Amino acid sequence: MSDDNDVSEPGLGAVLAAAIVSFLVIVPVATYLLGFNTTQAVLIGGFSALVAAFAAVRSGRRAAQD
Repeated sequence: MSDDNDVSEPGLGAVLAAAIVSFLVIVPVATYLLGFNTTQAVLIGGFSALVAAFAAVRSGRRAAQD
């Protein structure tokens, strides 16, 4: 049985990959290129990982509706 308004979620792997890649890209950029200290860079990277995970979930839901 399935309803017409069932929305499938994106896989956990896709969400984790988006968060991890974002964190691993942003932290070195913030540390070495922008001159933030390590604590600030990790906080910025953590925030970017949350945003990336949220975006992955939103785009996965949007793709599932099409």
